Amino acid sequence: MLANWLALAVCLQTFVMPDEAQTLEWKMETQRWRESRDRSLRSPDGWLAVSGLFYVQPGRHSFGSGMDCPVRLTSQSSPSLAGTLQVTADQVTFTAADGVSLLLNGTEAQQGQLRIDLLAGEADSPDRLQVGTTTLQMIRRSGRLAVRLRDSQNPLRLSFRGEQWYPIQDEYRVVAEWVPYSQQRLIQIENVKGGKSEGRLAGRVEFELQGQRCTLEVLEESSDSLMIVFRDQTSGRDTYGAGRFLSFPIPQGNTVILDFNRAYNPPCAWNPHTLCPLPPKSNHLPISVSAGARKPSDP
Repeated sequence: MLANWLALAVCLQTFVMPDEAQTLEWKMETQRWRESRDRSLRSPDGWLAVSGLFYVQPGRHSFGSGMDCPVRLTSQSSPSLAGTLQVTADQVTFTAADGVSLLLNGTEAQQGQLRIDLLAGEADSPDRLQVGTTTLQMIRRSGRLAVRLRDSQNPLRLSFRGEQWYPIQDEYRVVAEWVPYSQQRLIQIENVKGGKSEGRLAGRVEFELQGQRCTLEVLEESSDSLMIVFRDQTSGRDTYGAGRFLSFPIPQGNTVILDFNRAYNPPCAWNPHTLCPLPPKSNHLPISVSAGARKPSDP
């Protein structure tokens, strides 16, 4: 009889241990992902460093810490007049003020061009123009041209105490049916500032959670990843009111694992100078997703 029980115990161990090991590895991987996101937020080029957003029209725009500068730099290391931007229908150029040293992508430059697609509705310049601890980047949002500022000494970045997370829970890692759209579908997406931009829907996911059948529309994020912008019954109470994001690789089959333990806060949860998309009404879940990032705490 003892031999039979020992044999059964060995069999059970054979079946159980791999699952336990996989679960442990998944939780460790999720924790590493959260730590990586924390480092990204803290980086000098991260969302916490964003210190200003100024829309510009064609014409000449001065930038510096002076009160009369249309593009005002808040860093104490910035001169009152650092330089000027010249915006035309074809390009954006800059010129340094007398005695001011500017860095274009790390190389000193007294004048030059900031590359950006002036025809696209949504675009980010690959160039960074630095003065002191502040960098300038041209962006286009909803067809409007703007200067985004980042300051490595921004108080938001320096006072950051880390993102708050729910405990990692297996029940919020669900297998969903992936339904790709055969033809491109466009959607008007409203942002937190009341503007609108055009997004591309890649498909939808369908799954069961807490005994309810749920469907979420999925946006194209990059050439190899997708993103869901969603709200749930925790939004505005224990999680950020405008919703959260969930990114994942483009599925290769007809199913995908949605790990809501990796649901993260959009940049506007931390920084008022950012523009974040709001979830469409179709992505308002009737359930509480008590997983992933919680509402940011006050500094």
